[in-house]
Amino acid sequence: MRARERSKGFALALALAAAAACLLPLPAAADIDPGVRAGLYTDVEEGFIGVELLTDITRRWFFNPNLEYVFVSDGSLWTLNADAHYDFDVETPLAVWAGGGLAVIFREFDDPRLRRLNEDDDTEVGLNLLAGAGAKRGAIRPYVQGKLVIADETEAVIAIGLRFH
Repeated sequence: MRARERSKGFALALALAAAAACLLPLPAAADIDPGVRAGLYTDVEEGFIGVELLTDITRRWFFNPNLEYVFVSDGSLWTLNADAHYDFDVETPLAVWAGGGLAVIFREFDDPRLRRLNEDDDTEVGLNLLAGAGAKRGAIRPYVQGKLVIADETEAVIAIGLRFH
């Protein structure tokens, strides 16, 4: 098996293991909601899957670390994100938020036309800006979120997800 195939397989296995871990029951005192997400990275025009955790920092501020694996055809692309967001005080059944955070972006492309600076691999740090809306209550809370990942190769991301409370 080539090194790139092993790397792609490792990233997918890591994403699936994280997804499985997020679905395990958590202690009630932890007040951490696991979740899953999927969507589209618009620049590379490929879909992604991801896993996340959501925990409150204060009544309106939330920490939302997440991992996303993008299904690129000629290599691998995944991000590890440390996002936080603020829930606005709105009188609707939906929570509305905006926030940001840091992204660590891991890229490996097999296609020479897609390589940055003639390198096979690229790991960089980026900035996430995000906004979303989703259900405030319930055991399963669907949501939609838009995110801009600002880095050397900026990406717009559209996601739908489910959080489990």
